[in-house]
Amino acid sequence: MYKRMKLEGIVRIPPDQMGNPLEEAVELALRNKYEAVVDKTLGTIVAVLSADRIGEGRILAGDGAVYYDVDFEAVVFKPEMQEIIEGEVVEIVKFGAFLSMGPFDGLLHVSQITNEYISYDEKNARLVSKESNKALGEGEKVRARVIAVSLNEKEPRESKIGLTMRQTGLGKLDWLDAVQKAESKSAEAEAK
Repeated sequence: MYKRMKLEGIVRIPPDQMGNPLEEAVELALRNKYEAVVDKTLGTIVAVLSADRIGEGRILAGDGAVYYDVDFEAVVFKPEMQEIIEGEVVEIVKFGAFLSMGPFDGLLHVSQITNEYISYDEKNARLVSKESNKALGEGEKVRARVIAVSLNEKEPRESKIGLTMRQTGLGKLDWLDAVQKAESKSAEAEAK
């Protein structure tokens, strides 16, 4: 889930940035220091929007830079447990599908796609169900629920997000549209 947050931090303005306007130098330092940083409690800082308050500068002995306490606004993304997300399948592998969701990819394990047995079609790079012949391939849009979140601050690429589509209202968007159309036709037939 994306959120707009007010955060506090400290930035270092190196001597070569001293000639620039302070606001510009601080915002550049904020972006360089905080954007794309993963924090277990906040999530990922996607973008620094603005520096709201810049405190008094401090100089440390032996360092020609100036350090500022800064209050700033940022956009963060943190997947929440039980959150419903829509994402695109970016990779199909034997054990499941990876979905792009914001700055992270989530894993949709084969056991969490449908209640049916799923097999891997290596030739066509897709997952296919046995009974209904439903298929899931790269580039397709799906709706899933977040069932596990493990953010790794030191190695963000190692963060793990588990997903499921085994509940009503979840699945490949084409499958959901087909169910909705069938239900509409059934309701129309009952009304007659």
